[in-house]
Amino acid sequence: MTWQVQWEPAALNEATGYLKDDPQGVDALLQATDQLTENPRPEGSRAWGTHHRRLHHGPWRILYRFDQDARTLHIEHVGRTGA
Repeated sequence: MTWQVQWEPAALNEATGYLKDDPQGVDALLQATDQLTENPRPEGSRAWGTHHRRLHHGPWRILYRFDQDARTLHIEHVGRTGA
C-alpha cells in the first residue's frame, strides 16, 4: 500500500524559492519526495523525533512527518546545503 505525500505551505515556498536558479535540482527534489510514497523510510533517512524523519538526497535535506492513520507524509521543510 502506498503513502500519500502532502506538501506543507512553508516547504512548498522553500522549494519554489530554488526553482529559478536550480530547476533541475528542484525536479530531483520532487522525484525524491515522490519515491517516499513507495518507501517512506528509505536507506539514508533518519528518525527525527517520534513522528518525523530526515532524508538527505544529494544536496537536499527533507524533513517530513508521518500520519500513520491517514498513510500521509507531510513534507514540512526542505533545504539545500551550501545555499
